[in-house]
Amino acid sequence: MSSPLRKDLAEVLSTAWPLMLSTGLFSLTLFVDRMLLFRYSASSAAAAMGAGTILWTINCMPIGVCGYTNTFVAQYLSAKRPTRALQVVWQGILLALCIGPILAIFGYNAELLFSAMGHSENLARQEAEYFVWLIPGTWASIIASALVGLFSGSGRSMILLYTDMVVSVVNAVLDYIMIFGLLGCPELGVRGAAIASSIALVLKLVILAYVARKDFQLKNKQAGVYVDPETLGSNRAGMAELLKWDFPLMRRLIHFGWPAGVSVVAEAICFTTIMMIVGQIGEDEADATTLALGVNLIAFIPLVGLGTATGVLVAKYLVREQIETARRMVFSGLLIGIAYSMIFVVLYGGFPDAIMTVYALDTDPQRFEAMRPMLRPLLYFIAGYCVFDAFQTVFVGALKGAGDTRFVLGGHIFAGATTVIGGIWINRWTGLGGLYYWWWVIAVWVVMLAVIFTARYLHGGWQTKRVIEPTVAD
Repeated sequence: MSSPLRKDLAEVLSTAWPLMLSTGLFSLTLFVDRMLLFRYSASSAAAAMGAGTILWTINCMPIGVCGYTNTFVAQYLSAKRPTRALQVVWQGILLALCIGPILAIFGYNAELLFSAMGHSENLARQEAEYFVWLIPGTWASIIASALVGLFSGSGRSMILLYTDMVVSVVNAVLDYIMIFGLLGCPELGVRGAAIASSIALVLKLVILAYVARKDFQLKNKQAGVYVDPETLGSNRAGMAELLKWDFPLMRRLIHFGWPAGVSVVAEAICFTTIMMIVGQIGEDEADATTLALGVNLIAFIPLVGLGTATGVLVAKYLVREQIETARRMVFSGLLIGIAYSMIFVVLYGGFPDAIMTVYALDTDPQRFEAMRPMLRPLLYFIAGYCVFDAFQTVFVGALKGAGDTRFVLGGHIFAGATTVIGGIWINRWTGLGGLYYWWWVIAVWVVMLAVIFTARYLHGGWQTKRVIEPTVAD
């Protein structure tokens, strides 16, 4: 391996691996939550899945906007404008604070919402309970996303990893205590799971806010968030100047951030549509798909962290007008993503029985044996398309890092609508259908995303884009 490539790989990996582990902990947390709730009650697990999916869909937009501070921070710090970097983070926090009343309205009408979906009275009640008690944690996670952007954008992803490690452990322990009623705590079931998650997410916000205090005092030389104390008075870069509404900057954050959030919503809608169709095929097919998608999360979610890291590095070098270096970062990120994905190609494609055994540990043996024959091919599907996931996440990260978020949104809508609507049309006109047919639709969707975003990246238009003001970039 040549020395420049080795150096590039080391730079990308040093930024990416904490983010990959951090996002991986998120998938582990989801797995623990579902496992414990399934042990407690199948209806509780179903309620948490349904309510959690809807709440996540609601949150995608604000988290996408507030979390897009990472690109702004990376570009402002590269332009040596630390006060501007902190101002955009504060605008993200203010915007997140405004989301609270909206979440409260949804919470107030939660039971009516789930009843209107035709769910049984018992299921709707549990869904509403989970939904309401998770709202405080959800609001905290939206606020925290702006601070996550501060740390990832300034290259301090280890802080995020340590924080998520603590939060994951706290969430798992509180889940176990509150769901089953241990150590003097009443047995709270699905409500306990939501309360545990909310406490953990609020704790994450508190930790990140505490660590960020030095940044907002403009004293963090290591992160580049620093201003000479002698100049603070003359350029009004003190706390009062930082902690104010800046509507033009907030509009700029929303302008570039909302497509990033809506693109996640578009993906969620497409997946939900496919899951509803598969659920109509049969209970075993739906269970097999749920298990397979749980396996898929382990392979996919860390790639999201890799894409974030790639985007931060692209943002950093674009502002410095080091276009070739930015391209090298993307190439290195792609190599890492392919290498990571190949691990799962081997595991899922070569050892499907071993993987199924792990996931069978928490499933009723008789029920698992009924779905085992159809689960093995689904693992082959994942093994077949997970490398394409590496392409699309790395290139999406690069495009977001440049500010090409509207194309990212358009690409997700086009690919999702084409494959899902096309799949439904072919199903109705040819009679083709069944579990594996819809997994072919998923595979085609992933491949199409990879092709679209690879083509956009190779087109090169992203190289001229910036999210910060031109005067700052200069």
